[in-house]
Amino acid sequence: MLELQKKEQDILKIKRLKYKQVEEELRQLVKTLPPGAKLPAERDLAIDYQCNFLTIRKALKPLVDDGLIVRRTGSGTFVTEKIRPINSNGDLPPSENRVGVLVYQKSNAYAFAVLQAIAHVAMEQKIDLRSCWVRDFSDSSLRQAEMLVKEGCTALTLPWFPFEMTDQVRAFIHRCPLPVSLPMLIPGLEKNCFEAAHLFGSTLLSGTEGLCRYFAKLGHQRIAFLGPDNPGDTVFQQKLGAYSCHMSRENLPTLCGLVSPNANSIDQLADRWKEYRGDLAIISYDDEHALRLMTAMHKIGLSAPKDYVILGYNNADASHYSDPPLSTVQQPFDHIGHWMLKSSLALAKGEVAQATHPAPLELIVRATCGGRGKIDSAFEKTLLDFNLRISVDNLKPNNISNGTITPELQSISA
Repeated sequence: MLELQKKEQDILKIKRLKYKQVEEELRQLVKTLPPGAKLPAERDLAIDYQCNFLTIRKALKPLVDDGLIVRRTGSGTFVTEKIRPINSNGDLPPSENRVGVLVYQKSNAYAFAVLQAIAHVAMEQKIDLRSCWVRDFSDSSLRQAEMLVKEGCTALTLPWFPFEMTDQVRAFIHRCPLPVSLPMLIPGLEKNCFEAAHLFGSTLLSGTEGLCRYFAKLGHQRIAFLGPDNPGDTVFQQKLGAYSCHMSRENLPTLCGLVSPNANSIDQLADRWKEYRGDLAIISYDDEHALRLMTAMHKIGLSAPKDYVILGYNNADASHYSDPPLSTVQQPFDHIGHWMLKSSLALAKGEVAQATHPAPLELIVRATCGGRGKIDSAFEKTLLDFNLRISVDNLKPNNISNGTITPELQSISA
């Protein structure tokens, strides 16, 4: 009887620890987000923090009580206006441990994942974060940077920005009163990137080739690449280049589907590719394009993995809820968050700190790639040579929607 009581007490203690840990993580995340930012849904946060949604709800309540977030019925949960202490002069003294976070207002799910990682690392390393929205990188963003200077920040970090704004970002950094760490390589600003120039993009190249070999190992010869019709996107260029090189080396035909954001474009692609039914493996640029194609295929009566197989990229929350759940690639967000902050702190001292080795990507095998039950240790070792680690997701009933595909990605903009 005493032993049973002890076990029950241990279980309750673990549950309490989990709830407090999640509360601390969410408190730091809220601190990282600008006022007005919308938090993801509770079910999506539960996936991110690997717990029950009731634990998330319990962890959020103290933040509501403290006035850090507000729930709006029918709209969601939002970050409230933060009240920050200032000294008698209206400014905070500079602190080498205080970093500003510039959050692009139209950020996507990938940007939110990087922000979560930055918040987690900052909490562990006791780094004080201050954040603000930026709509672009013109004079208004410079005013936001100047505000962060007054709050005592000695460096800034920019978790994400659209590729088409690269020139704006370059001009902004040259005028910015603080050094800025960047999530990608910009010519002339190599020292600002969180990764060394020779390393940046290497995981995209090796990872894409690893995905090609994954499908080849499963017996597929017709392997297609799906992505945006955006040749200026450097990530797109690297993935498409790695795919094309692999297919050429293996003397296999290339099959590229490049689509615009409108629905007609993806519907037309599904109609073209239906002739390959039963003999088509698809590597997608990201989860959003993969889920859009799954929806288009569903319209014409085709489904994965029966009629085709498909892999996404970035492990967006929506990939858990598609029907069937989307197999995808998880980026090393903790690694990215760590080096984004380390780079910022080094730049504040006039130094350079960059990642000099790649962190492995994680191939999450769910239901759409046809790999469940076919992966052995030799298979795993082959992909590790391409810096790609395999994990098989245990599919649970609450991961599956009611027969619908949900491609929408959780935005952090209000």
